[in-house]
Amino acid sequence: MHELPDITSPRELNDLFQQYGLQPRRYLGQNFLIDANIVKKIVNEAEIREYDRVIEVGPGAGALTASMARKGASLKVLEIDRGLVRLLRALFEAWPQVLVAEQDVLKTDWKEEIKSFEGGSGSIKLISNLPYNISGPFMYNLFRERFPFSMAVLMFQKEVARRLLAGPGEHDYGTLSVLSRYYCRGELLFNVSKNVFWPRPRVDSAVIKLTPRQRELSNKEESLLWDLVQGLFQQRRKTILNNMSRLFGWPREKLVELLEEVPVSPTARPEELDMQQFAKLSRITYNYLGKSS
Repeated sequence: MHELPDITSPRELNDLFQQYGLQPRRYLGQNFLIDANIVKKIVNEAEIREYDRVIEVGPGAGALTASMARKGASLKVLEIDRGLVRLLRALFEAWPQVLVAEQDVLKTDWKEEIKSFEGGSGSIKLISNLPYNISGPFMYNLFRERFPFSMAVLMFQKEVARRLLAGPGEHDYGTLSVLSRYYCRGELLFNVSKNVFWPRPRVDSAVIKLTPRQRELSNKEESLLWDLVQGLFQQRRKTILNNMSRLFGWPREKLVELLEEVPVSPTARPEELDMQQFAKLSRITYNYLGKSS
């Protein structure tokens, strides 16, 4: 098998960029991982084994790709930057289990992407190191597809990681937190210093692991969960009672009865409710909508 360069070496990475006429693009939020220890930790946490099927999003120059390929995983690598696609295809030309696709992950149909993945055995893992500016939309898209992966090990800027893992009462707790907790079990693996990237970003990052949870709601109840959570957090300083009145226009007496079924205090605010309470509130509200229609 063709030996790959050490893509975590700043010198070798710079040589590759010069060879292919590339440079980091700020508007794409490109920061390339140049620490072999961090690469090893991410791949180990993802428990990459021979014949695993992995989709990697935002591979950059291929540091994680190379490590997983050496372990014998079958990889589908999604990259939007045409110059990096050209570099990656050249690097992995002799590695038939690595497919590099030029693709916008914000426009990806994940169910179709997984369906078209051939080779390997078992379910598909997701590995990603995404820029801050698309991290939120990317995760919302995965949750809309009901998180169709067996596991994800993801590196984000710390702020996004905190939002995904935050619990009730925490400063970063919001819509993304509730949906993340509904679809997944989340775990902070480790923090990553900004000093292990080139060019160096302004903030540190964090690596998290997500594994899917069993869904608790029907499709229609789940759709209402999205509307309810987003609607309530739009005015997060208002009480649940006032928010529900704003969203549905029902008599306040009836809303108090619905909230007592959860149970949730009418004077509670959205950031005080845990995922289970949001899910139950969605089911009760859906059932009442059905009876009142």
